[in-house]
Formats: sequence, C-alpha cells, structure tokens
Amino acid sequence: MAFLALAPHIALAPLVLGYWFIEDLEGSYEGKPIRTTPTAAAVLTLNFGRPCGSEFSAGAPRASLLGVQSRPRCWSSGEGCSFVMVMLRPPGLARLFPSTGLESRDDLIELGGLLGDGPSRRLCDDLAAAQSPRRVADRLDGWLLQRMRAGGELERLEQAWATLARTSRVSTTARGMGVSTRQLERWFRAHVGCTPKQLLGLDRIQASLHAAQTGQGDPLHGFSDQAHQIRQWRRYLGVTPGRYERGNWSILAEYFAQARDAAPDGLAHFF
Repeated sequence: MAFLALAPHIALAPLVLGYWFIEDLEGSYEGKPIRTTPTAAAVLTLNFGRPCGSEFSAGAPRASLLGVQSRPRCWSSGEGCSFVMVMLRPPGLARLFPSTGLESRDDLIELGGLLGDGPSRRLCDDLAAAQSPRRVADRLDGWLLQRMRAGGELERLEQAWATLARTSRVSTTARGMGVSTRQLERWFRAHVGCTPKQLLGLDRIQASLHAAQTGQGDPLHGFSDQAHQIRQWRRYLGVTPGRYERGNWSILAEYFAQARDAAPDGLAHFF
C-alpha cells in the first residue's frame, strides 16, 4: 500500500488539514480491515479506481462526504483501490459544504446528492486526468477555493474554532466572540453537527491515541486520571490503552508512528 500526504494551499490551511493519497493497486491490503477512529475532522473522499468497501448504507460511492465521526469505523481495501481523502477541519466542513453537518455526522453521503451527479462526475474525471498527486492537489486547491463560502456566522465559527483549539474552553471562546455559550453551541451544531464540548472530547481522544502511537506527549493529558482515560478510550475507540498497545497496528498506523512529520496534524486516525 502506498501513502502520501500533501498540504493544501495556504489560504485553505484553516479549513483543510491535508490531502491524503492512498493506493492499494495490487490488493496487498485486501482482507485486512482499516479501522478509523472518531475524529473532529470531516472527510471528502474521491476515488480514482475501485472504491474501498464500507459499512455505511451508501456503500462506497465514487465521491462521498463523511462528517464528524463519534465512533470507530471499519473499511476494507482491495485490488485497484486508489483515492484521495480531503481532511476537513470543522470550519472547513461549514464553509465548504454549508448546512451538511447534521446530515453527515456519523454518516457517509454521496457527493452527487449535494452537488448533482454531473458536477460530481466532472470533478472526479478532472482529478483522475491530472494523474500525479501534486497536480491533483493543485486542482483540488482551485476547486475548494471557489467553494469557500463567506458569511458572518460561518467566518465567526472559523474564528471560534481557532480560539477553542487554542484554549480548550467553551466559556472563554463564547466570551471572546461576544455570544452566549448556548449561541456558540447552536452555531456548531447547525454547521458541524456537534457541540464545541463534543469536538473537544474527540480532539482529546485523538491526542491521547497519537501520544500512545508515537511515544511523544502524555496519553493522560486532558483526563482527570487513568480511570477516566480508560473509560473514554473504551467509549470512543472500543479498546483500552493496554489492549491497544498489545494489539496489531494497521500499516497506516505504523506509517504515522514512524513518519509522523510527513503529513499534516491529525495523524492518529488509523489503527
């Protein structure tokens, strides 16, 4: 399996974590499940070859949008699989795909249902014709920059997320935006499908898993004690930290642990 991560255009950095290219053209990963963990990111997936299998009712369409995940998911690869994943921060989901947060949360929806089958097909064909990952990334940059939606509430949500990510405090973020915590929750729920507190919880789990994978950072950071960490791991990941350390990592988890600087932040999604 081949993996490559490229950064987006600088203007998209507050919205897009990165472009992740994955290929299994020889089917070397077939029969080995790819497990994705809960994350505060949304994912736009565009297939160049045979789509991976998924557990969603929509299956694995050529182009799809997966909103914020609050539980683990399993995917399956196979011969001919080749795709790019556009990893979207919460403001990216809001500004690039407005009003889809609630619909896409914990679910996968076909991009054709959002854009229309024609535009969705043309996008996939255009990206496939680009051939090289760098050209694909350049075309994605152009397409996403055209989709950026301006607007007071959407732009304020982006500012709120930046403050929330820095402080991890909902009340401080609301105060800085000049709104009540309830109003802040309404913004996030409407545009991302989750409350700020829920997103912070997902970020905490990701940070803990990342520390366990790489040995850098404290897996207990943000938890009141080890018992709290174990409960949250069991709730969100379906495994305890001890059992995870004794288990087998996927090829992508191994890649993240060994080459963590090769891709943007948010690398602990696969194990």
